[in-house]
Amino acid sequence: MKKINKYLVALGLLLAVCVGSAGAEDLVILTTNDTHSHIDPDFDGKGGILRRKAIIDSIRSAERNVMLVDAGDVVQGTLYFSLYGGAVEYPMLDSLGYDISVLGNHEFDNGIDSLAYRQNGLKVTRLSANYGLASTKLEGRYLPYVIKEYGGKRFGIMGINLNPVGMIDMANCRGLVYNNSQQVANETARYLKRTEKVDFVVMVSHVGYDSNNPDSPGDVQIVGSSRDIDLVIGGHSHTTIDPSNPSSVPWLVPNAVGRKVPVTQTGLGGKNVGCIKIDLDSLTVDYSLIPVDKHWDAKAHYPALEAFLAPYQAPVHRLLNNTIAQSAQYCENSSVEMQNWVADIAYEMATSQSGLNNIDLAIMNKGGVRQAMPEGNVSEGLVRSMFPFNNKLVVIDVSGEDLLKAFEVMASRGGDAVSNSVKVLYKKDGTIEMATVRGIVVNRAKIYRVATLDYLAHGGDHLSSLESKNFIYSDSEKFGDRVIDYVKKLGINDVVIQPSSRPRMQCIN
Repeated sequence: MKKINKYLVALGLLLAVCVGSAGAEDLVILTTNDTHSHIDPDFDGKGGILRRKAIIDSIRSAERNVMLVDAGDVVQGTLYFSLYGGAVEYPMLDSLGYDISVLGNHEFDNGIDSLAYRQNGLKVTRLSANYGLASTKLEGRYLPYVIKEYGGKRFGIMGINLNPVGMIDMANCRGLVYNNSQQVANETARYLKRTEKVDFVVMVSHVGYDSNNPDSPGDVQIVGSSRDIDLVIGGHSHTTIDPSNPSSVPWLVPNAVGRKVPVTQTGLGGKNVGCIKIDLDSLTVDYSLIPVDKHWDAKAHYPALEAFLAPYQAPVHRLLNNTIAQSAQYCENSSVEMQNWVADIAYEMATSQSGLNNIDLAIMNKGGVRQAMPEGNVSEGLVRSMFPFNNKLVVIDVSGEDLLKAFEVMASRGGDAVSNSVKVLYKKDGTIEMATVRGIVVNRAKIYRVATLDYLAHGGDHLSSLESKNFIYSDSEKFGDRVIDYVKKLGINDVVIQPSSRPRMQCIN
């Protein structure tokens, strides 16, 4: 590992990369997850595919044994996917030389047939041990595991995926069979250790760091039930696991016999590359994050790759430079301010488009907003990136009983977006202390008219109690397109986006 550290010192970068003493031989595993179509540096100046390649190439030139792994959700979240449907992101897996990748839930956003088409001809080894794909066009393209040897040690690497129910539109993954991730992970790890005689088992997963859903356990739950998993390279929850940060979630998680297992994840948008060092003598693990930032620009010049990207970048940049509004403040995409604004405009648009004047409330999910809003200029491209999905507004009737169940799910993940007519007080365990609509306590027997997205009205994002067959109104246009029209009508000379900061869903203890 001295080679990497000497290289970074020579660049004058204050980065701690795979910190540890140099052994006779190491394996360096570089990792990404949830890069979500972030080809260019993000609005905060971080990330970017060319910078990432510079990091990867630099470490490959310094180290003998390097493996490059992606833990899913390569697509969805910027204009590159909205406009081109994966034509940019999937070729990048091979252009950067990824050795292993797994499926994320957003890989299915345009349907399983489109995914098969876009991934046709990829060289990267693709893994999924618990998805049955025999009845889909992905048949034969995914292996349950692969075994690689470095320095005389055998590494078994398996892919584990989340339960699609509540996360993936069932129409988009028709034919896929889900097998319990925890059971399959344990069985596969045991087989790799006892039958294949591997020395070390790596689980590359897209299930999230932690989960309170027994039907879709997270990495913590899977490791906690296992004796044979030695390392997790995770994704899905967008968790930045950083051993150098005292406020980070733990990266060492006890397994079924109390042994501490490293669990890693790099956050969101390709802003970090995970760097895992495994000493091939002792099989001990060190882990750190390499920030993908402007310090790598001096090395990030690849003429062939830049030529490939150029025709895709030009339309994207035109949309990003087309200002259509002004924002009064910066809002993270998962912030209270953003949730309030999105729910309020959804309520307003649903009322206007449907002609209904008796809509009681709007419910949106914060996961449906994929970009932060800057203070100042807001471009058409930014709004399209914020709302990239094909979701449409609908109006449904929901019983008070089912509405409260939905609030409980929303509370369990820290609250989602509800319109100004709603106030929900909840406890840390997700139980509802009080919920009101228009100042009146929710009546379990009453029917409430709710504006929401068709994805949520089909039970998406685990809001199964909203699942409805009785659609009072269904919009014909995508929600993102409606937001663009809404914002354009407001004009750009005045501050037109001014979210309120009062939380409508509030934890009380």
